[in-house]
Amino acid sequence: MDLTTFTSLFSGSVYKPLSQHRQVVLDALVLLSRQLQSRLTTDQQWHKRAKWLVDFPPAVEKLGQEILARLNQPTLTAQPRGLVLSLLQTQNNLAHLICRLAERLTYRTPKLTGDLQCSEERLNQHFASVVNSLRYGVSKQDGLGMVVFRKQRSQALLEVNQEVTIAVDELQEIISAFKGEVFQSEGELDPLDMALLLLSLEDMDDLTLWIRSMVIHMHQL
Repeated sequence: MDLTTFTSLFSGSVYKPLSQHRQVVLDALVLLSRQLQSRLTTDQQWHKRAKWLVDFPPAVEKLGQEILARLNQPTLTAQPRGLVLSLLQTQNNLAHLICRLAERLTYRTPKLTGDLQCSEERLNQHFASVVNSLRYGVSKQDGLGMVVFRKQRSQALLEVNQEVTIAVDELQEIISAFKGEVFQSEGELDPLDMALLLLSLEDMDDLTLWIRSMVIHMHQL
């Protein structure tokens, strides 16, 4: 059996589709962040479902299936199946929350008090900062995988992990404070607006947990 025939019996590395899957999720996070910020600068009360939100789930599903297919086939090199599956599930959970929050933003824009509008603007700006920090960290980590020794890579990844964690911790504090402001303004808000706002904040809070989880799993991989 020649080498070409031999290697054709084995699947390719799982890391490429896993990285592509992660990049699709990160791109969607950026688009979600822009959607959050644009909601404060438009007069429209109802928003159409964005095209990216239509294309995003099928793209994530296709790459997820490719990752599973490669994991279930023989490979020329060992692959950490458990860690790959954990990271894939984390990225899928992120994708699910992105879709859910983006869908909520297609509903009517809540009418907020001036103070709450300022707090929401601060929240959305910091969310954008977290997304940018995460993208930078992932890009740096992907680059480190090919150019440094394992010990150097581990130290660099620890620094990336810490940077993202600090940004996420700050975001969680802002979300918690904003929730408190919303509850204090209960009598000034339409009940439906208040409910939609709190649900969106819960989704964003959950997003921070899965972002943290993704960074941890990437460090372990």
